[in-house]
Amino acid sequence: MESTLRPLLALELSCPSSTVALGLPGGEVLERGFGGERGRALLAEVEALMAAAGLAPADLRAVVAGTGPGSYTGLRIACAAARPLCLALGVEARRLCRLSPPAPCSPAGRPAPLLRAPDLPVVYHACYRRDADDVSVRQALRVLPRDAAPAAVPAGALVLGDPALLGDAAAACRFLGESVSPSARQLLQLAEARGAAAWSPAEPLYLRAAR
Repeated sequence: MESTLRPLLALELSCPSSTVALGLPGGEVLERGFGGERGRALLAEVEALMAAAGLAPADLRAVVAGTGPGSYTGLRIACAAARPLCLALGVEARRLCRLSPPAPCSPAGRPAPLLRAPDLPVVYHACYRRDADDVSVRQALRVLPRDAAPAAVPAGALVLGDPALLGDAAAACRFLGESVSPSARQLLQLAEARGAAAWSPAEPLYLRAAR
């Protein structure tokens, strides 16, 4: 099977709802959600997902671990699982931040991802600009108090996030969708849109010091 047609596995454990997804040739996506102890359940969920697709781990093209921002524990588990699995199979282990710069095929303008942090009074924010085929970083990914979000997002921005975070300022923005509880399916879509050249090694992304 050609490498570009082989399945892609995604692990998204950086938010309260843990999911794994398998992107199959032809665009079909299989996804499983699970709870409980993520470290104990993850590999069993991956095995069940592969079995449902009638595939073996050796059929994979690569494994993409969602690296947040989000739960420290979830980030570590996803990356720790992806690296040895890929080393054993001889395939790529990559990370993908869901607030990364947008894909070249995204709408032109000023994309501004805005993600609510679970159980904390903060948001994760970044701002980019896309002109023609070029994407530039206007504001690197950072952590802000929730009440600072309206002032951080410029009027006219293409916001991916919860409109409630912006209050009255939401009326001056366009919303591309809400990224309240990201999933492995969304991670697969982002990975395919950005292409393998944009992926980074599978290491956790931490925006705040652990407490």
